[in-house]
Amino acid sequence: MTTRLRRCRDWWGECALRDDLPVVREVADAVYLPHRFEGSWGVFGPDGRLGPDGVDGPSPDPAGLPAAPDGEYLYLGHLVPHYGHVIVDTLSRLWPLAGHDGPRPRLLIHTFDPLPAFGALDFLRAILGRLGLAPEDLVAFEEPVRIGRLIVPEPAFRAQVEAHAVFGTLCREIGAGFHDSAETDADARPLYLSKSRLATGIARIANEDDLVAELDRRGVEIAYPERLAFGEQVRLLSRRRLILGSTGSAFHTTIFAAPGRRVLGLNWMPAVNSNFALIDRLAGTTARYYHLDGTRYAPAEGFEFRWTIPDPRAVAAELVARAEAFDDLDARDGLARPRAGQGLRSYAGALRGRISRAAGRWRGA
Repeated sequence: MTTRLRRCRDWWGECALRDDLPVVREVADAVYLPHRFEGSWGVFGPDGRLGPDGVDGPSPDPAGLPAAPDGEYLYLGHLVPHYGHVIVDTLSRLWPLAGHDGPRPRLLIHTFDPLPAFGALDFLRAILGRLGLAPEDLVAFEEPVRIGRLIVPEPAFRAQVEAHAVFGTLCREIGAGFHDSAETDADARPLYLSKSRLATGIARIANEDDLVAELDRRGVEIAYPERLAFGEQVRLLSRRRLILGSTGSAFHTTIFAAPGRRVLGLNWMPAVNSNFALIDRLAGTTARYYHLDGTRYAPAEGFEFRWTIPDPRAVAAELVARAEAFDDLDARDGLARPRAGQGLRSYAGALRGRISRAAGRWRGA
């Protein structure tokens, strides 16, 4: 049988793990400027803008601004109501609350979206709930204000750059409330996480329905993460010995699940976004990622692009075979070297640029 799956051996981005804690700044009389499409915005201290979110510019004198309600504020940066970005961008600033049993601060954010919209996000409510917080604790001011005491933590996860061990500690603390260690790996049936019912995102497999149908016929259970509550996803991944799917935010949930997950991922190009490697290392996940010769790319409504895999029935058969031989994949894949033509490399580079620009827009850059 012709081998269609090629093992991904390269990462797109850096993948450094750090044991030290990120820096935390405590600022008195900080200035909060609401988001504007023109002019400066962000949080500012005596030395200028605090952190990467916002746009530099002249900061008003705090003495001339109304004071925010009393209390301690923890700045989370620009909050986007997208699961993956909440995990790697927003949650990464909540690490000071790992193991913290004292009073909870208000959560200061910038956002394009109305605050009540965040209350409808099951995953955000579930995550904050495990930290003794709720979406109602999010604060965004419509006019400039002076913040009496502002805590500005550096992120414990920097997308495609590095992660601090405390981020894994925080995520395990959150996830522990949603799975039972006695059920870990209780179900040997492989699980495939499908994007075929997802309305928007970055990338999707155009002919995933064909792949899913064949996987289902071969005994793989199919799940649609967006149709499951956050806690249900964590429990489901904890119970499964092997998880399949195409690379995407659904794989990030492994960092909340029982350690030691095993993942088989399909990737749209030979190099994998290093965010997956960072999360895999923090979560103790053993992951094997593959791309396919002959993949085709095109624009897609609601997504940055879609990719079509050749012969999805044969790909499903190879995935199942690799699932059955998971512990021997390093030896099995040793002869299957990644190959890519110049056209694929050129198009993949252009798509990486589009994805980076999209991520920048979502972060409010």
